[in-house]
Amino acid sequence: MRTKCGKTLSAAAFAALVFGVLVMAGGASAQVKVGVTFYDFRSNRSNPEFEQPHKGGVSKGMVASTLDADNKPTLGPSPMRNYGIQHWFRDWNTYTAGPYSKGKNIAPKYDPTTAIGTNATTNWDTENKANVVLLDEFANVGHDTSFKNIVIKDSLEFTPVRGSQDMYEFSREGRDDGTGNSFFYLDNRGFGNESRSHNYSFTMEMVFDFQAKKGMVFNFRGDDDVWVFIDKNLVLDIGGIHGAQSDNFSLDKVLSADEMGKTHTLRVFYAERHTNGSNILISTNIVAPPSGVGISTENNTSDKVVSGSGGSFDKAADSTRTLYSVVYDDNKNPMDTSKYNCANVTWTINGVFAGTGCSIQVKDSVVRAEGVKIEVTYKDPDAGTLKGETKMNVKALPPVAIHIQRDSLPKPSTTAPKNRSDDIYFGPGDSEIRVYAVLRDKYGNFAGYAVKKSGGSNDWGADADAQWKSDDEAVAKISSATGKSALIVKQFEGEGDKGNLIVSYNACWTERSGKVCVTLSDTVAVGSKSEGQIAIGPNPFVNGPSGKSIGDAFKNSKVLEFYKDAITEAGGESAKGVLISVNAPNPIDGKKSADGKERYGKVVIYDAVGNVVRTETLYRSNGARSSYGYVWDGKNTNGRYVGPGAYLVRVSGTVKGETFKYQRMVGVKK
Repeated sequence: MRTKCGKTLSAAAFAALVFGVLVMAGGASAQVKVGVTFYDFRSNRSNPEFEQPHKGGVSKGMVASTLDADNKPTLGPSPMRNYGIQHWFRDWNTYTAGPYSKGKNIAPKYDPTTAIGTNATTNWDTENKANVVLLDEFANVGHDTSFKNIVIKDSLEFTPVRGSQDMYEFSREGRDDGTGNSFFYLDNRGFGNESRSHNYSFTMEMVFDFQAKKGMVFNFRGDDDVWVFIDKNLVLDIGGIHGAQSDNFSLDKVLSADEMGKTHTLRVFYAERHTNGSNILISTNIVAPPSGVGISTENNTSDKVVSGSGGSFDKAADSTRTLYSVVYDDNKNPMDTSKYNCANVTWTINGVFAGTGCSIQVKDSVVRAEGVKIEVTYKDPDAGTLKGETKMNVKALPPVAIHIQRDSLPKPSTTAPKNRSDDIYFGPGDSEIRVYAVLRDKYGNFAGYAVKKSGGSNDWGADADAQWKSDDEAVAKISSATGKSALIVKQFEGEGDKGNLIVSYNACWTERSGKVCVTLSDTVAVGSKSEGQIAIGPNPFVNGPSGKSIGDAFKNSKVLEFYKDAITEAGGESAKGVLISVNAPNPIDGKKSADGKERYGKVVIYDAVGNVVRTETLYRSNGARSSYGYVWDGKNTNGRYVGPGAYLVRVSGTVKGETFKYQRMVGVKK
């Protein structure tokens, strides 16, 4: 407040005192709104600490030097009508821990105290110079309205200080008679003016998080009580019921060097306790311009912001979506676009410049598993560069094609649904291959699997799963087919020959014109490319008695059945060693040995320096025309286990009089 005692510095004199060393070229630009909480108290003198006689002037030590666990002021070593300070900045309806809380009828009793309902006196000698004595800290006053209050959320708008590089101020000052631009934020709010010209009895709490930097200052002028804390520590003390008083602090003197650059909290506690003036001037560079920028799907709407941790939104592949920038002030409130320059907003899509302005249209039609990264950048003259980003998930359109793939994961899409099907060729040792029916939209996007409608996002209302067919079951048969996939099993003629694998699917969806259905199909080759190959497994293998048996190495695999003859010749599935399997372009020319068994080709195993370790022949696979195998037990010609290392396996033979040779490395370990 501003009382009739004392003199007030003129605005020009105060500006010269406070701002004189801070004037720099340029100037701050954006306005900054800082959230505050008001607590409106009764002005009818039922509160023994508001609208009461007092000894005017600054009273230091009214509050303790640190805040309590709730970050509220507590009683200090030199009270001045503030034994109820615990209740000044708390909601009377919910705070029950304090000594004067709701329903207790307890309040401190002072002398002098004016009767309830008595108007403020105009005898300033009596009203402003009364020595206050505490008679009873816990008096029963017969009513519980002493600290009754109404909580009101609001904000203070700080504006740039003209001619200053980074200073912002909030100024509401008027004359002693309460006229002019005084700090009467609660007129006709809360309890109202209560027969006075303004609403005088209230407190205010301002909390502001900031990043500490050298050169930060805080300047205050006003009435009545004001206490400022950095984090929990008192840094400015202008307590008491008095006329406008000035004080300030420098952050360089408050925080240590290692605390600079870290996030701290500015807490301002203010009280207007007596008629008839109310004034505030705060000038500081602790409050700052915008703290962040986000991306919204609706114009300047913070509850539609899709940026931030894990933020994303969906868009159909053939649709256009408008995105908007949302710049936040330091209280995390969205700023109106008139408060910042849209020309300083830049957009990128997947790292590529996409335009400037407060909004942008996105038309990307390609589905990506990782989504489309959209970034917005706002360059503020004071805050520097602020960034926000989101992920756009492009949703596929109804399918126009179906493809057979060996991989269950969708292949990268392109601008058109080109043929991304896979011919299904069996390799050496392959006895079966699982394949998948993948749907694509007109942009080539993965649109799901060919399954019966289940209510998921990747089905298209089909009445049945996709149908699978092999046109030559002597080459390949279909086992355990579902709409999504099918297991293709190699048959006797699966080597050297090929047939066709066919899938068909009836997809349906609803458009404005009604239900639409299309039949999609795909055909790929299945069998062999008639190309010779060699495979070795397990590779490397453990040699000797401690090694893994062939049965364990290929457990639950068709390999054991497919190469049964070679495995049997080695001693059965309990035999230990490595399986060497060969697919020849056509059946290998064979000959019978003295024991009457048919032998094919030649297997030679060399050590690392080229010495021959073992020479053997192949055995025909069980049930295939041109697949062969041999199980090497890891021993040399003398029947001793070879040492660990790398060995070369070379297979040769003739096919219809033509010589073939394949080779492969195998690792041996102990």
